[in-house]
Amino acid sequence: MQAAQPFLRSLAAAVVLCACVTTTLSSQASDRLEAEAKDLLQQYSAALESLNADAVKKLQPSIDVETLKKAFKEMRELDVTIDNVKVLSVDAALARVSCRVSQTLTPKAGSKQTTAVTRVLRLRKVQSAWVIDAFER
Repeated sequence: MQAAQPFLRSLAAAVVLCACVTTTLSSQASDRLEAEAKDLLQQYSAALESLNADAVKKLQPSIDVETLKKAFKEMRELDVTIDNVKVLSVDAALARVSCRVSQTLTPKAGSKQTTAVTRVLRLRKVQSAWVIDAFER
């Protein structure tokens, strides 16, 4: 049994080391995804603000572009801020993130409307880039 103790100590040390490396890699992957999600959402807010439905479609392929074009025709201006981005989960090519979306819509007719909500988005990796797959809430 005494001969096994050094082996068991080495094994225990290796397990601890592996756990630390895995945690570090997971943390690094999460940080990278958070940075990529922030970049995607900044591009998304810029596309919305430009009132360009085709630019929005590139970042959110599932959106009905014709409906969005009609909505944009009714707008004079749209200001969008997306912040407080947090990665909730990641599974290979899918991720869930939460964020706060604040927007001020100035219609061509009528008064400004301002809203601020927390949303959960599902992101999907397409080739080497993330796109918005869907809004969960």
